[in-house]
Amino acid sequence: MTPYEVPETVIRRFTENGCEVTAIVADPADAQQTLYGTVTRDGALVGSYYCADRVRQSDWHIVTALGLPLTLDGQPVNPVSEGAAVLVLTTILTARDSYEVEQRLRDATHSPRP
Repeated sequence: MTPYEVPETVIRRFTENGCEVTAIVADPADAQQTLYGTVTRDGALVGSYYCADRVRQSDWHIVTALGLPLTLDGQPVNPVSEGAAVLVLTTILTARDSYEVEQRLRDATHSPRP
């Protein structure tokens, strides 16, 4: 592919935990590189995710419905994969209030205490 060629993109939609996930995928027949995705629940945006390193499909980031990076205790929450980003958005960020979201994030990112 030359620098002037635009890779083919497709929209991939699926349902996870009662949420609709929409992902934009480049080069679907070859590398299947996810550019970004959004998660909605009952028509309302929960958040979105994107991959900063598309070639390696690493360095994932989550943006909340308010347009802010997802953080916990002042530190960014960076999932290890697209699947992990979708899991956070479809389970943790669908909590009823911010306290419940923070507690779910703590539970998911910290080792259980003995």
